[in-house]
Amino acid sequence: MYMPAHFAAKELVPVHQLMRACPLALLIGPDAQGQAFGSHLPLTLLDQASDKDGCGMLLEGHMARANPHWGWLAGLHAQGQDVLAVFSGPSAYVSPRHYDSHLAVPTWNYAAVHVYGELELIDDAQAKDDLLKRLIAQHEPGYAAQWRDLPEDFQSKLLGAIVGFRLHIRRWEGKFKLSQNRSAAERGRIREAMAAGTPAEQDVAAWMAKLGL
Repeated sequence: MYMPAHFAAKELVPVHQLMRACPLALLIGPDAQGQAFGSHLPLTLLDQASDKDGCGMLLEGHMARANPHWGWLAGLHAQGQDVLAVFSGPSAYVSPRHYDSHLAVPTWNYAAVHVYGELELIDDAQAKDDLLKRLIAQHEPGYAAQWRDLPEDFQSKLLGAIVGFRLHIRRWEGKFKLSQNRSAAERGRIREAMAAGTPAEQDVAAWMAKLGL
């Protein structure tokens, strides 16, 4: 993505934090005709590193078996192409009223992470069950008991209707466009205004504070 140097993430810690805070990613790769195709999926960042070459990040997720995207993506590695996953963080409009000069225009602050890598399919029933349990543990641990108590044939049917996958990340880009190109005084006014604004604006203010802006 377009990356002015002052907005580029240099460390993995905030990148990991954003991916965990905003797990619904857009998984992008070509369809059978080579046209762009996207699937919106929650992806889990695993603690263990990828055993593939690259930066070591490992993501996992699943999609409906009826979605043909998994088959198209699985074939990209043989073609020398990577899968792209886009994580979109908080965003908000920035008014020019916060700037020192009247010769200014509005902009939009946001945080986003792009990761590129190889997709590995997971279609073993037990492996998919483990994958779902990790997803449940992250988002609703209390549901785990209900999932375990579901009839075995019902669980088997559900597991058969999905395809799991791991995404071995080879490279990443983190962009935190949070007014780093403005003066400290201007950033302070922007952060204070957003902290008192809508929930989306408060999220942006929290990220500005987290990154010391």
